[in-house]
Order: sequence, then C-alpha cells, then structure tokens
Amino acid sequence: MSSDTQQRPLPTCPRCAGSLCAATVRTAIWRDDRLFVVEDIPAQVCDSCMEQFYDQETTEALRRLTEEAFSTLAPKQEVVVPVFSLEGRIARRAPGLEETCCDY
Repeated sequence: MSSDTQQRPLPTCPRCAGSLCAATVRTAIWRDDRLFVVEDIPAQVCDSCMEQFYDQETTEALRRLTEEAFSTLAPKQEVVVPVFSLEGRIARRAPGLEETCCDY
C-alpha cells in the first residue's frame, strides 16, 4: 500500500485512551471575577471522557482573546447564567474512610 492510501490510525486520548474526533466546541473562561463563553473553537474531543484538546494555533488564539480582546471586543451575544451553591449539600463521610481525589 502506498503512503497516500494508507489510513492513519485514529488519534487516542492521552487521558483515557478513548478515540478523538474533530468537533467545534465552546468553553467557559473565568477572567478576574467575570465569566466568558467562547464559541466556534476547533478541537479534538474524546468520545469517552469528553476531554477537549486544541492545536497550537487554537491555543494561541484563545490566549490572545483572553489576555487582550475580552476588554476591547463587543461580544457576539450575552447570556444569563444561573449560579448554584453546594454549601450544606455535601454529605460528609464517616471518619476513617479514604478521601478520593478526582481530576475534573
């Protein structure tokens, strides 16, 4: 088989080894005490853990937008975001049980 007709292996997620697929996503970014939503982001998304991965150009564009443009550009739209609290809703474990840390 020539190199032109060989299929490339599907990229896999470095976190869980799931399959990655190209998608257009949105993300939320906190800057100071304000929440911003950025849409139309090209990404690779894991079909298992849903982690999003960006290429170098996209990462750089997001960095520039966060550092420079949030204060100068008019937003495409604005949304109202409900805010909830977990205060008083966390069931504490009995003493002696191991604490489990999760990376979200």
